[in-house]
Amino acid sequence: MQKALRTAQTMILDRSLTWRAGALPCGDFPLGGHIHFSGVPLSLSLLQTLDNYLALPLALLEDPKGRHRRPRYGFLGDFRRQPYGGFEYRTLPSFLVSPLVAKVSLYLAYLIARYSDRLLARPLNTERYHRAYYDGDKTVLKECIAGWHRDLSALPEYKDYAREIELALVHIEAGRTWDESRDIRPLWNIPVKP
Repeated sequence: MQKALRTAQTMILDRSLTWRAGALPCGDFPLGGHIHFSGVPLSLSLLQTLDNYLALPLALLEDPKGRHRRPRYGFLGDFRRQPYGGFEYRTLPSFLVSPLVAKVSLYLAYLIARYSDRLLARPLNTERYHRAYYDGDKTVLKECIAGWHRDLSALPEYKDYAREIELALVHIEAGRTWDESRDIRPLWNIPVKP
């Protein structure tokens, strides 16, 4: 991703532009972070696992303004089949807000695709947490995080991705969120040229 962003830097001639990511970084213009899957059977169970183990923690990390993207965009279980035989999961905001959020998003997506049969919690299927997701009620959603972490940390490959996931967990527990108003280039070590 960093290589693609560096390539974009060489192609964008308008230096007055700021690069932003997240859910609603520019007023009412929503952004999405779509993850494409191939060779992974699409099922309701997989979509619910993605919602509960990927969309839920990102909702806790997102800028509070991001909740206004939902329910029109970012609704739970949003997907689109693709001509290559796979599908794209479309619930997430743009996760390019930082390298950490991008890595955590992709690491969680991998673990979910690989071990969805072991990730069985479905708090977002209950009215309390479902409503909290759409309302952006982080206090209520945080109640799910202990179980989320317990389930993920029991996976065989968790240790390979633990560093970044644990750092995201520290941010979640501290109530830290990303700032959609800032230019993402410095976080990606891309110089902002005058």
